[in-house]
Amino acid sequence: MVWERLRHFLYETCRSVRRGAWGVVTSIGAITVAFLVTGIFLLLTINLGTVVAQWAEDFQVVVFLRDDITPQQLTLVRKRLDGELAVRAVTFLSKEQALGDFRRQLRGQESLLEGLKDNPLPASFHLRIQKQYQTANALGQLAASLKRMEGVDDVLYGQEWVERLTSLIQVMKIVAIAIGAVLGMASLFIVANTIRLAVHARAQEIEIMRLVGATRTYIQIPLILEGALHGAVGAALALTLLYVVFRATMTQLGASAPLIFAEPQWGRFLQMEIRIALVGAGALLGGVGSFVAVRRFLKV
Repeated sequence: MVWERLRHFLYETCRSVRRGAWGVVTSIGAITVAFLVTGIFLLLTINLGTVVAQWAEDFQVVVFLRDDITPQQLTLVRKRLDGELAVRAVTFLSKEQALGDFRRQLRGQESLLEGLKDNPLPASFHLRIQKQYQTANALGQLAASLKRMEGVDDVLYGQEWVERLTSLIQVMKIVAIAIGAVLGMASLFIVANTIRLAVHARAQEIEIMRLVGATRTYIQIPLILEGALHGAVGAALALTLLYVVFRATMTQLGASAPLIFAEPQWGRFLQMEIRIALVGAGALLGGVGSFVAVRRFLKV
């Protein structure tokens, strides 16, 4: 009995879709556009979040030392850095090591340093900072405090860029939610009207079903399933188009992509859980639109 009803509902749903023609195409197209735009913002937000996490992990504060720093001053600076709660790890780089690293960075252009008599690069401490202290205010206080120490020439940090990028991600999340809500409401309206037209086209058939004792639920379910099918197909199409655009973008970036995104997951597409959630949201959107349209018709 249950199987027979299910088969009837599925048959009626497919028949209604075939009858819908251009209305079905319009409904699915609207949902596709809505989820495509939302998916683009979601994809950008996730990958920008990956970039921020990578930069936060690799972020360093560099403490440059004066050339005339004494061994006693160097020891005091090292002890101070080791005792800082904000500092996760400390690495010392001597003048000779700094020059050696600079030479390695100039691969094939070492001739630029041939006339160099004295080593102009300072010794330095490279500090890895605890995540909870990676804020502009905390780093500013740390830098100001370290600059006042004897033997310290300058303190360099670039956390302002991470702060700006984090703010950009927050703005993008808000924009994605706002655009998704507006386009979702538009899609809901289009689906509801598409189903309403389908219901009106079958008004006589539905009236006969009601006369012979068919319940509201029995009449509603195929039409609600049709709306859910519109939503699921539209969301799936949006994900397919988004993936095509994503792969084309990664191909265009080529070798430069690993410089932007973290290995080995650079340029990640939406996770499977998110994709399933988007298709489910599309089905829910279409089902709600259908439910609203059918309920209004049956009340009349």
